[in-house]
Amino acid sequence: MKNLWQNFNIFSWGLLGATLVLQPTVAQAQYIQRSFLNPGFESPGFGSAGQQCYVQVDQSLIPGWSTTHGSVKAGTGDCTGYTSPGLVPLIEIWTSGFLGASTATNAGNQFAELNAEQASELYQNICLIKNETITFSLLHRGRSSSSVADVTNFLIGLNTDPTSTVFGRFSTTNDGTVTVQPIAQNGATIPTVSNNNAGNGWVRYTGTVPYTGNSATQPVGFAAVSTAGGDNTIGNFLDEVQFAGKPVVEFTASSGGAAESETNPTTNPPKLRIVGLVPTGGISVPISVSGTAVLGTDYNTISNTSTFNITIPAGNYDGSDATSVFTIPFTVINNNVPQGVRTIVFNIEPSTSFFASSTTTCGGSPTIASSYTIYDDDFLSGKVWDDADNSANNTFTNINTGSETGTNAGGLLNAILVDSNNKVLKTTPVAADGTYTFLDVPFNQSNVKIILSTTTGTVGNTAPAPSLPSNWVNTSPLTTATFNTSTNISSKDFGIEQLPDTNNVSGSTTTNPGGTNTVQVPTLSGTDPEDGNLGSGNSFKIVSLPTNGTLYYNGVAVTANQVITNYDPTKLTVDPNIDGATTIIFTVAAVDKAGKEDPTPATVTMPLTASLAGKPQLILVKRITRINSQNLTNIVDGRSDVSPNAANYVASPRDTDDDTSNTWPSSYLRGLINAGIVKPGDELEYTIYFLSNGLGNATSVQICDLVPVGSTFIPTAFNGMTPNDGGIPGADQGIALALGSSTPTVYLSNAQDADRGRFYLANESAPSYCGTNTNGAVVVNITRSPDLPSLVKDFYGFVRFRAKVK
Repeated sequence: MKNLWQNFNIFSWGLLGATLVLQPTVAQAQYIQRSFLNPGFESPGFGSAGQQCYVQVDQSLIPGWSTTHGSVKAGTGDCTGYTSPGLVPLIEIWTSGFLGASTATNAGNQFAELNAEQASELYQNICLIKNETITFSLLHRGRSSSSVADVTNFLIGLNTDPTSTVFGRFSTTNDGTVTVQPIAQNGATIPTVSNNNAGNGWVRYTGTVPYTGNSATQPVGFAAVSTAGGDNTIGNFLDEVQFAGKPVVEFTASSGGAAESETNPTTNPPKLRIVGLVPTGGISVPISVSGTAVLGTDYNTISNTSTFNITIPAGNYDGSDATSVFTIPFTVINNNVPQGVRTIVFNIEPSTSFFASSTTTCGGSPTIASSYTIYDDDFLSGKVWDDADNSANNTFTNINTGSETGTNAGGLLNAILVDSNNKVLKTTPVAADGTYTFLDVPFNQSNVKIILSTTTGTVGNTAPAPSLPSNWVNTSPLTTATFNTSTNISSKDFGIEQLPDTNNVSGSTTTNPGGTNTVQVPTLSGTDPEDGNLGSGNSFKIVSLPTNGTLYYNGVAVTANQVITNYDPTKLTVDPNIDGATTIIFTVAAVDKAGKEDPTPATVTMPLTASLAGKPQLILVKRITRINSQNLTNIVDGRSDVSPNAANYVASPRDTDDDTSNTWPSSYLRGLINAGIVKPGDELEYTIYFLSNGLGNATSVQICDLVPVGSTFIPTAFNGMTPNDGGIPGADQGIALALGSSTPTVYLSNAQDADRGRFYLANESAPSYCGTNTNGAVVVNITRSPDLPSLVKDFYGFVRFRAKVK
């Protein structure tokens, strides 16, 4: 490898060992260029080992270099494996010894001929910074004459551009004679040189060039001026050409970070990028640190102080990641203490050894500060709360209210961190106060979640199912929503609570009141671990209803699974469906303040004995149900609190006989109490309704109704209607009877025969319970053996006859 540095010694760049690799082979286009790349034309190598030859190739084949050469002739060459590129802009490369021209001492194996097939320019595009001074060096040699020099210009800009700036002219013969000392122009400084000072006819020229233009990328190179023989296709050998200002330095990124468990940061630590030529001995880049992270507590630098230097070795840096990036050395202190997010800010401090400038935009603003965030991977993930009032309501918000405390459900709970594949990342038992902490959580994990389980997870294995100990229920989900572990995490809270227990209740033996009378239910009770004793003012759920009675709360029938809130023991009653000895049984579950019910309902048992005084009772209600051929369908309630002249007036205490509190079928009592004014000849239908509503069965039931004065009984009202009831065939039928029906079930004759009914003429001796018979009496035996020996509770029916107004 050529020593590209010996020519810089006189400019105090220091010495570089000859074995250093000082040139990248290919520049990366995304970075600026601050020095010549491939300055010795060594890449690529041509010919076989030791072969003395030449080639003319397309400019794209020579890394770093471009030319103004025109496409005037197809390239030629005699190196092994050479193929002509055709008519293209040519760069001509010779190997050492070809036609007697060898490279300078220790100058490698290849060099360029500036005049390939015409006078042209070889150049590279260099980022120049306003008001900087650039150092340059080159080897120059003539080709064809020992007395007449080949001449070339070193310039900024292209030789075809009249605004280009020539800063040096060099004249050298083929034996290294300097016919004219180098001419410095436009502020350049070029020392005097001696003949053949680089050996083999080569002369090394060096110097400096001031640049006063705006910061910009400019073509910098060599333009052929003349050749010894005047032939523009022969002359001006060039080698080991370098043109470089101070290197440019900046951070590769403005931020990075990783978990504190990454004690020697490798994920994305701050890095310096350098572009340009670093002289012998290298340079030092001063770095300072600041930020919220604490030096010595959260991290350490290589100096253990807030300032330190990064040494950049000598080299020719093109900005590429492979060769031109240097990681800032520091260490992170890992511990098991939740500390949150902390940031270190690294700053490039000013220096005369380099420019702090953009490495991607010539003269652009540099990234001189790079922050590194230390993410705490020891985080208090959350707490399990005994959510006694269910304030979470199956969410993860508002879990803790009032004086609620944390819990681990008796030491049986585990918090488990699970990855996106449902594999366990971390597992830890929940502490007695409900808290749990994960240590050294894997960083940058996406879509993780935390679950609660009574089963301990095994890292790397499939996560166990979420679960709680017996008699515990969740008020929040037992699995969190997914999240990422890229930041410090806290408040991953859960809500759970214990279930209540309901006490069985056995009431003392009570007499069955019969009828529609109700019995108060014994007081319900229970206990809850969070709420204490449960009773009046709490909530109870009626899980199942009694099969032989109707439960009422505050007078309204209770339905199965009804929850009674703010329970008042005096309002829960039962109406037995059987008027006698029976046992009322139903089940109930206490509901705690969290709205959770006892999963094992308790039983309420109420033994009832038969009443010793179970006497029967019959209610009679009379209505006019037809006038002439018009049926009256009115439903009228008798009232005693209205005027005696009112159409619905009934004297007390009979006014309540037709109330709905009695067990009349719905809409059964049709007709009018007062039909208004009628005229002679009008036919009226009278219906006497009856209902058995006593505590015992009614036996020997007979109904007698006197035909109203001013009217005459119609003996043939129901002639021809069936069925009959054993009366004399063909006898007149003036009486209808309904048993448990809203329509007549049998029609009775007026005569004294085998059926149930009989009509007594006016003044005829009637049963004594009829009273004085002055206008006729209708008598019906309701009960009869063996078909209807008695009327059970709630049995109903009616007797009906018709009369004509006189």
